[in-house]
Amino acid sequence: MSGPDPSEWAQIAPHPGDHDLPAGRHELHRRRLLTAIAQEPRTRRRAFVPLRPALAAAALVLVAAGIGGGLAARSGDAPPAALPSPEASHPAARPALPGTAAKNRGYGTVRQLTDTADLVVRGEVASVADGRAVYRVAEVLYRAPDAPVPTEITVEVAGTPGGPTVLYLGLADPAARVYRPLGGEFGIFDLVGETATSRSPARSVTGLRTEDAAGAGRAFVTTLAELRQLADERR
Repeated sequence: MSGPDPSEWAQIAPHPGDHDLPAGRHELHRRRLLTAIAQEPRTRRRAFVPLRPALAAAALVLVAAGIGGGLAARSGDAPPAALPSPEASHPAARPALPGTAAKNRGYGTVRQLTDTADLVVRGEVASVADGRAVYRVAEVLYRAPDAPVPTEITVEVAGTPGGPTVLYLGLADPAARVYRPLGGEFGIFDLVGETATSRSPARSVTGLRTEDAAGAGRAFVTTLAELRQLADERR
């Protein structure tokens, strides 16, 4: 773009003589104003050039926003997919190795107790001292090959001397031949005649071979014959 024709300067910048300026200053102001007008188109063109990269970047942002909005519109109100948790990127932990620690848990069925026990016996607590009971064995329902079974065994906290019970035991100390009821009170059944009742309603199995959610929080009742049958199935 070319500058204004000098003949037009009088219309663009009228003579400053009409203004109250000191003598000799009006011509200087007029020249400066006309020079600025003549140079203005070139200045605007140079100022526009650096804006092009910024405008291009802004355009890219608008395009990206439009794409994101389109994707959101297609997805409707569906929630965004959750990022996988750190645990999901790692293989599942291996199950605990068998042993006393693995057996010290809750159980859902008598079958689970039977399949885990090193020893299943019927008998009575003869005496208790220092957190251990001397248990007098009347019948062995099941015994693992490496589980010693004298007529009396040492059991960690199996109750007080009294009525007969059926115990599902894990070998806690092979050297000392000390046993421990599986899952605490999960592995203790009190006997009245031929009826076996889990000692604790809160820590009790809920079924013989299959768990029953309706039995949660109640003592499980079965027969001594059923306990023998399950023990025989493991032999």
